[in-house]
Amino acid sequence: MIISVTDNLEGKIEPLSYSDAAKVAALIRQSTQDANRGEYTPFELEKLNAFATPEKIQDEVSSGYLVMLSNDTGDLIGCAMVVRSGKNLVIKTIDVKTNYSRKGYGSLLYNRCEKRLKEVGLNEIEVEIPKFPKSEMFYKKHGFVKTGNPTREDLYFAMFKYL
Repeated sequence: MIISVTDNLEGKIEPLSYSDAAKVAALIRQSTQDANRGEYTPFELEKLNAFATPEKIQDEVSSGYLVMLSNDTGDLIGCAMVVRSGKNLVIKTIDVKTNYSRKGYGSLLYNRCEKRLKEVGLNEIEVEIPKFPKSEMFYKKHGFVKTGNPTREDLYFAMFKYL
């Protein structure tokens, strides 16, 4: 496995190529589609994935943190992205291709994000996740607790963890 990181959390400007941003956007869209088991309508899925365009990924990463995981042939199989939300840093997404899931790659990506967030001095992590049961189970496994109860109209719900 090959790990590549784009880290702009502390003011450095390390650009993300359009090609890499397009791969990340495609992975996020496909992962979201694959995870949907009726939680979202096609219209809601499109709203959920509105940020998953190459241009928006490039913009988010310009002041954020992106970890990309590729297999030995260079195909992107997973990614994790930390973005700025006001003055806070939040985990925007952690996605792994379906045929690579349940093999520890999501945890590997998460651990890289947690380590980096500790390095910049954070003592808590927030994440907004889609209402997919597997997403909630993933974050619970990593010590997060759900904050609030999403309604049918909510696209996301928040989870929180002290470091």
